[in-house]
Amino acid sequence: MIQASAFILIGGKSERFGSPKWQAVIEGKSILDRTWDACIDFEHRFVIGKKKPEDLKIPFIQDELEIQAPINGLYTALKYTTTDWNLLLSCDLPLISNNILQKLWIARSHDTDAIVPLANDKAQGTCAFYHKKIFPFVESAIHNANYSLYSLIDKLDSINIKFGNDKRFWNMNTKKDYEEISRYVSIKRNR
Repeated sequence: MIQASAFILIGGKSERFGSPKWQAVIEGKSILDRTWDACIDFEHRFVIGKKKPEDLKIPFIQDELEIQAPINGLYTALKYTTTDWNLLLSCDLPLISNNILQKLWIARSHDTDAIVPLANDKAQGTCAFYHKKIFPFVESAIHNANYSLYSLIDKLDSINIKFGNDKRFWNMNTKKDYEEISRYVSIKRNR
C-alpha cells in the first residue's frame, strides 16, 4: 500500500485534442480508467476537474480556482489532502504504470518536498509526488500569477528520478498522439 493520495487531473480544456482526453479509449479502456488503475495501490484516489461528469462514479473534487493550469490541480489536491504525500497525475500520460509510481514512491525521504521523474528530456511535474508542506509555495506562486509547475519545482527540494527516453511518459495532446499511442499499445500487446 502506498500511504499517499493520488489526484488524477481531468480539468484541461483538451482544445488541441478536440474532446475530453480522459474519455478516449485505448484497448477497450478509457484513459481515466487506465490512470485510475495505475494508482490501485494508493491509500486514497480522487479525480480533480472543473465540473463533475454526470456518469462519474469515483471520488471527484472540483478545482478550487478558475485558472487553467496544472498548478490549480496541485493547489486543490494539497488543500483537500489528508496525507503527507500526494501524487499529481495528469490524464495526458495514458501509459503511466503502477511500476513507475512504485519506483517514485520508494525514492521519497523525510526532508524532501517532491519526487519528480525526469523523462524524455524534461521534468514530469504532472506525474510527481508532492509533500503537503509545500502548500504555502503553491499558494504564493498562484498569488503571484506564476502558474508554471516547472518554476515551482525549481524552488523545491526535489528528488529527481531519471527514466531516460521512456514511452510510458508519452504526453497525449492531439488526436495524432492518441492514434500513435493506440498503435504502440496494440503492437506491444501483440508481440
